[in-house]
Amino acid sequence: MVFNNLFFLFAFLPLAWVAYSLIRNEKAKNIFLLAASLLFYAFGSLTDLCVLLILGAWTFVSGLQLDTEDEKGRQRTFWISAGFLVLVLCFYKYIPYWFSALKLRFPIGISFYTFSAVSYLADVYRRKVPVQKNITAFGLYLAFFGKVNMGPISEYHQLEDQLVSRTVSLKKSGSGALMFVRGLVKKVVFADQIALAYALLANDSSVLGAWLLGLAYTFQLYFDFSGYSDMAIGLGRLFGFDIPANFDHPYTALSVQDFWRRWHIALSSWFRDYVYIPLGGSRAGERAYVRNILIVWVLTGIWHGPNLTYIAWGLYYGALLLFEHYYGKRVLEKVPRPARIVLIFLVANTGWVFFANPSLSSAFSQLGCMIGLGSSGLASQTAFYVLTTFGVLFAGCVLFSSSLFDRTERTTICAKYGNAVWLGIYIAAFLCCVILITASTSHAFLYFAF
Repeated sequence: MVFNNLFFLFAFLPLAWVAYSLIRNEKAKNIFLLAASLLFYAFGSLTDLCVLLILGAWTFVSGLQLDTEDEKGRQRTFWISAGFLVLVLCFYKYIPYWFSALKLRFPIGISFYTFSAVSYLADVYRRKVPVQKNITAFGLYLAFFGKVNMGPISEYHQLEDQLVSRTVSLKKSGSGALMFVRGLVKKVVFADQIALAYALLANDSSVLGAWLLGLAYTFQLYFDFSGYSDMAIGLGRLFGFDIPANFDHPYTALSVQDFWRRWHIALSSWFRDYVYIPLGGSRAGERAYVRNILIVWVLTGIWHGPNLTYIAWGLYYGALLLFEHYYGKRVLEKVPRPARIVLIFLVANTGWVFFANPSLSSAFSQLGCMIGLGSSGLASQTAFYVLTTFGVLFAGCVLFSSSLFDRTERTTICAKYGNAVWLGIYIAAFLCCVILITASTSHAFLYFAF
């Protein structure tokens, strides 16, 4: 089941929320929410549910084991238990790529909940948090339906205090509902519609076509994934959870490092806390710093998939961050703020070319077309059609991916017209999404593939 689905919007979610709100006992509320989450996940595949339950049970028991052993035994248990989780993830993620005849089904969300499970084991092993002995609370951490499919990857210590008991107020629920609608609009109105432009340009080799293709994917990926993240955060609030933000207007970043403080924050934080810092971070000397950055970014690429394009994408950002660290900061400081935003946006847009293409040859072919190498000309009829037909949508993507809209919402609209008018806008936006979903112009989330 997915969030941009009429059954979820008009049956599963309202029934689950009403039933949850009517239950007064905290323990019973958690049991109900876990059962609802497992039912939600089972709609996708019972096989996927079995994988989730097995890995969840393994992690829960491993955590209990860590709590009873001496230091040497704890270390052994941690590496065995975390290693098993990573091996299972690699099996489902990479074996089908190398041995396509196996026809393995890729469990939805396994890349996300596996990293959440490793986070739990690492936090318990480091004695950062006490072991969770309540299996219902632990199950909610791993399988809450708001984040099980595509994250955000919440580190255990971020949600620990909320797992057993949470406060749900009308204000918090209202905030969650609005956040969910905002995410739905990002997905259905922006991501899915710009995807139509991307599909039209898939075989266009003109300079304009190659640029529009890159821009279409750049905006589609952002609105698709940040839209899901907003919906997940909104659902969390509806049921009392405070899930940390996963995006912070990354296309307004002023440096490459700043971009990665704003894009997929949960994944960046996970690699920082569980890979980069344990390797020594930037404190182990210059050579170690370079090594650690490259290791983290190769692993980040591999996490997305086995294609060489993902590894190239990871190396691209690793190299850019190193260049920026040693040389780029002095240069960027002299560049005016608007020009810096455009520059970093173009850097991100170039990186997504590797991300979007199935092979390095097709990625370099598109990059070549963007600068006129191997292109069929400056522009094609298809490129002009997309520019004229989707031009307003592209402009909307620029506006709504910036922080300008948020500032307008908080100040001009709410102050001038009041919250009631703003609520009406949200309701109208929700109805617009329903119409588009009914018309079958809504698509699966891109990050389901990861």
